Amino acid sequence: MGEIRDAARTRARIMEAARDEFAARGFAGARMAAIAERAGIVKQLLYHYFASKDVLFEATVASKFEQHRAALPELEGPGAAFVRQFRAAYRDAVWIRLMTWEAATNEAGGRMVGEDVRREATARQTANIAARQASGELPADLPTELLQLAIYALGIFPVAFPQSTEMITGRTADDPAFQTAWSEFLAELARRLALAT
Repeated sequence: MGEIRDAARTRARIMEAARDEFAARGFAGARMAAIAERAGIVKQLLYHYFASKDVLFEATVASKFEQHRAALPELEGPGAAFVRQFRAAYRDAVWIRLMTWEAATNEAGGRMVGEDVRREATARQTANIAARQASGELPADLPTELLQLAIYALGIFPVAFPQSTEMITGRTADDPAFQTAWSEFLAELARRLALAT
């Protein structure tokens, strides 16, 4: 029993170390030796749990995706989708960094880690936005997929590009005053979009 618990603990330490290393350096820059060092284990033990860097990266992204998805709050009103996306981004900046690294290193149309699960989640979000359009909360005359892309862009940008956010607003995305102001702006923007139809 203790051996199983130790294995689970070691695996969890590896996953945490991998998350930090991949978020800091991306897939190409991350090194298995650095991950092992962060986890406090020898490199050979790391390969006992994960056969390759590819396997470990896939496990890391899949794990972060599940955490990210589970943490999304449910909100009401026209701005709900916008504000929800932003709150999820600032609560999990590591997920945004992983996605940024993935975008920087993968070719367009290339294979994504956990693609099936991510496509299912995206389809659910598309259906949610379409339902909000049908109810009049969001403009029905805008293409759903482009509206969804705009929601992602507005929600994620301040976290993905903190330098631009700070240059433009004088605040960072982790500043509670910025979070409140941006959430209110997104809600008002969505309200005006809904009224414009």
